[in-house]
Amino acid sequence: MNRIISFLAIGIGGLLISSCGKTNDSTSDNASNKVQQNLPVYEITQSATSTINKEKKKVLVLSASPRKGGNTDLLCDEFIKGAKEVGGEVEKIFLDDYKIDFFHEQHEHSADSISSDDQAPLIIKEMADADIIVLSSPVYYMNIDGQLKTLMDRCFGYDGLGGKEFYYITACADAEDSTAETAIFAFRGFVVCLPNPVERGMVKAIGMGRKGAVKQSQYMQDAYNLGKTI
Repeated sequence: MNRIISFLAIGIGGLLISSCGKTNDSTSDNASNKVQQNLPVYEITQSATSTINKEKKKVLVLSASPRKGGNTDLLCDEFIKGAKEVGGEVEKIFLDDYKIDFFHEQHEHSADSISSDDQAPLIIKEMADADIIVLSSPVYYMNIDGQLKTLMDRCFGYDGLGGKEFYYITACADAEDSTAETAIFAFRGFVVCLPNPVERGMVKAIGMGRKGAVKQSQYMQDAYNLGKTI
């Protein structure tokens, strides 16, 4: 039987990505053919209000979008606008501007560089200095951008990332909330491994494939409002 692969527009507008082997066969509806997902439930402390008793909080936004002015990046900017309005000291790092080496065996005991042009330690130090970290990435192949995942890997063994508050921002062209949840799951998989993290909130912009589509959406206001909660 010919199997027709369905496609989901996930991530960059105009880029069609296979939905991991889904078919339009009638047999795909049978429970016996469905993959049982026994994903862990990450228990991370959540708080609607800040747990950091500082008048001027340092906020670091990690924008992992591969395109400046893309939907995820625009949402980051709106979050920043709201955070600054309530007195936050905000810095945005656009990861594509940096050279981040993959995790190697030599990094097991230190995040220090092993090549001269590696900038991961600079970013990790900024993360350590921040009170609040915003993790942002569009969805690609049901996961986060590889640049951000590489940075997360490079944080292995680093002792200065405890006690941070975290926000999450993601966008995808697919209109299913479950697709956006794949990025949230990846964010949480990193955060749960850190000492005493607190999750503060998130924006999941679904159905936003075309570059700049979020400009005409409620998600911009959501990101701005979320930034004001720091």
